[in-house]
Amino acid sequence: MRSMAFRSSAGISMGMRRMGQGNKKSSILRQMSGKMQYSGYQKFPFETGTNDEYIAERPNSYYQEKRPGFKGATYSKQQDMPSLPIPELKSTLDKYLKSIKPFCQTDAEYEKQIQLCYSFLSDQGPALQERLLSYSQERRNWMQELWDSQIYLGDRSPVVPFVSYFYGHKPLPTSHRAIDGDMLVKATAIISSVVKFVESLKDEALPAEVVKGKPFCMNGFQYMFNNSRVPQFNIDTNHFYSIYEHGYLTVAYKDNFFKVYTHDKAGAVLSNAVIYQQLNQIVNHLGSQGSLINANAGIGALTTLPRDEWAGAYQQLQLEPVSSSSLETIHKSSFVLCLDQDTAPITLEDKSRVCWHGDGTNRFFDKPLQFFVTGNGFSGFLAEHSKMDGTPTLFLNHYVVDQLTKLNPSAFVESLHSNVSAYPSVNSEHLPFIITPTLRNTIESAKLQFITTVEREDLRVWHYNRYGKRIVKTFKVSPDAYIQQVIQLAVFKYLKKQLPTYEAASTRAFFQGRTETGRPVTESSSKFVKTWESPTSTTEEKIAAFYDAAKDHVEYLKMASNGEAVDRHFFGLKNMVHESDEPVPLFQDALFKYSSTWLISTSQLSSENFECYGWSQVYDNGFGLAYMINNEFLHINITNKPEASGFSVDELHYYLTKAADEMYETLSLHNSAKAKL
Repeated sequence: MRSMAFRSSAGISMGMRRMGQGNKKSSILRQMSGKMQYSGYQKFPFETGTNDEYIAERPNSYYQEKRPGFKGATYSKQQDMPSLPIPELKSTLDKYLKSIKPFCQTDAEYEKQIQLCYSFLSDQGPALQERLLSYSQERRNWMQELWDSQIYLGDRSPVVPFVSYFYGHKPLPTSHRAIDGDMLVKATAIISSVVKFVESLKDEALPAEVVKGKPFCMNGFQYMFNNSRVPQFNIDTNHFYSIYEHGYLTVAYKDNFFKVYTHDKAGAVLSNAVIYQQLNQIVNHLGSQGSLINANAGIGALTTLPRDEWAGAYQQLQLEPVSSSSLETIHKSSFVLCLDQDTAPITLEDKSRVCWHGDGTNRFFDKPLQFFVTGNGFSGFLAEHSKMDGTPTLFLNHYVVDQLTKLNPSAFVESLHSNVSAYPSVNSEHLPFIITPTLRNTIESAKLQFITTVEREDLRVWHYNRYGKRIVKTFKVSPDAYIQQVIQLAVFKYLKKQLPTYEAASTRAFFQGRTETGRPVTESSSKFVKTWESPTSTTEEKIAAFYDAAKDHVEYLKMASNGEAVDRHFFGLKNMVHESDEPVPLFQDALFKYSSTWLISTSQLSSENFECYGWSQVYDNGFGLAYMINNEFLHINITNKPEASGFSVDELHYYLTKAADEMYETLSLHNSAKAKL
C-alpha cells in the first residue's frame, strides 16, 4: 500500500460548525441505543471490534469459510491498533495559546487568554480531564461515538451540498474513446471495476496499510459497501448489511431507481455482457415506459432535504409496503450508479457541479458510494461522509480509473455483445414507490429548496498548470506545507489578514482514528505573509520566513496525526461538562470560539487519476478549499456563499495565482543563486 500513486493528508471532515455546540452526548447516545428489528435478519458485530453491527441472515464468517481465496489480511492488524490518546491538559493549553497569538491584536488581549487558560488549569479543567480519562477507559477510541453522532449524524442540515465530498475522474487516454465516449459502456466498465474491488474485500485480500512501519486503521473499508445513512428525527442512523448477501447495485436513471444484478444466486460474478444488457434494458426498454417512470420520479430529491424534513417524508414512505421494500433494496445495494444521459459537462466547474450535487433528483445522497456517468462519458463520484473519511474512497476511485485505463477498448466493447443466453432470467428491475399527494408536494418543495440552496453556492476551480509536486520538491519543502503557505499568502493578499484555517490531519495510526485539526495559522505563517507583503523586506528575509512557516506547519501536522493537537481534546472536554456545572469561561470566550471558526477550511486528497475534488465551505462567511498536489499541477476547488460572506471565488482565484507565481519565481531564483555559488 505504500506504493500508491496518490496522496491523502487526511480524510475530510465537514460538519465542523457543530464542534462549538453544547453537550448533547447523553441524549444522543440514548437515541442511538435503541434496537431495530429486521424480519428474517439478525445483527452481527463487525469482526474488527467496533461498536457497529451489520444486518445479515448469516455472519460474514459463514461466507468467508467457503471462499477458497480468502486471505484475512485487510483487518488483520486491527486488534493491535493503539487507542486514541488524550493529551495532557497543560500541553493542550500551551499549544492553544501559541496557536491564537496571530489573532491577538494587543498584548492585553493575549494576556487575557493566558489568564483564562491559567484559571481553567487551576479550576474546572482537571475535573473535566478526569471525566474524559474515565470515559476513555471503556472505549478503544474515546472520540468515535461523540464525533459520529454530533458532527455527522446529529447535523440537521442537508448532506448535499454541505457535508458530502466528490471526485471527478480524469478522461481516459484517447485510445479509449470507445469506452470514454459511450455512457453505457463506461458505466459497465466502472461497475465491473468496482465489483472486482468488492470481491477483493470479500476475500480480505487488500493488505493492511502500513506507513513508515506503522499500521493504519482499515476500519473505514468495512463501511464502504452495502449500507446507507437513514434519516431519523434529531439524529440519523446507519444501516450496514453483509457484503456477501446482496449482489446488486442501484442504478438511477431519469429520476427513478433500478436494481441491477452483479452476481448470480450462487454468488458468482456476472459477465460484463449481462451487466451491460441490464443497463440497456433500463435506458431502451424501461426508460420508454413513460407513465411508469413519471409516476415514480423524484424520490431522490427527498435526500436533499434538511434531515428532519427527510425523516418525516421517510416515515410516510415506510407506511407503504411497496415503498418500504424499495427503500430497503436501495439501502442493501452495494453502491449507486447514476446515469445522467442528458448532461454533458465540459468545464472543470461544470464537472465539479455534476459530482457535487447534480440536478438533485437523479441521486440517492444517503448512500456512501455514488458514481456518475454523463451523456458525454464524464464520470465521477460522491461520498456520504458520516462513517468514512477520504482514504478508502480515494483508494477505490484511483483503482477504478486505473482499471479502466488498463482495458483493451476493442476487446472490452466486443465482450459486451457476447452471448448472454446462460442468464435469461437476469433482468434489471424498476423499484416502485407509492407517491401520495402529500409526498408529491414534499418532492416538489424539495426540488425548489435544492435549487435555491445550490444557487447560493459559488464554485471556481483553481487548476494551476505552471508547476506541481515535482518542482515543489526541488525547493526541499513538504508539498503540503508549500500549498498551505500559498493559501495563507493568497488570503492575506486578498483580505489583508489571516483567517482561522482548518486542515484535516489523519489519525488513522489509532484504532477507529479519523481526523484531527491542523491549524495552519501560526506565528511563523503570520510572519511569513507579513514579510512577503512588506515592500522593505529583502529576498533573503522572505525566503527565511517561508521556510520557518513550512517547518512549523509540518511539525504541527505531525503532532495532530499523533493525536496531540488541541481541537479534538477541547471537543472531548466540552462533552464532559455536565448540565449542573458552572459555565466554563474559557469555552465562552469570544477569541476561543473565533479561533476554531474555520473560515478557511482545507483538506488534501490527491490522485493522478482525478481532475476534480471538492466540497463546500464550513461556515457561510468563509471558503472551502479542497486541494490536490499532483506531479505537474496544483488544484484547489474554491467554494463559498458570496451573498453571505461578501467574498468572491474569482478574486481568491486571482490571488492564489499571484501567490503561487511569486513564490515559485522567488524560490527558483534563490535555488539558482545557490547553485551558482
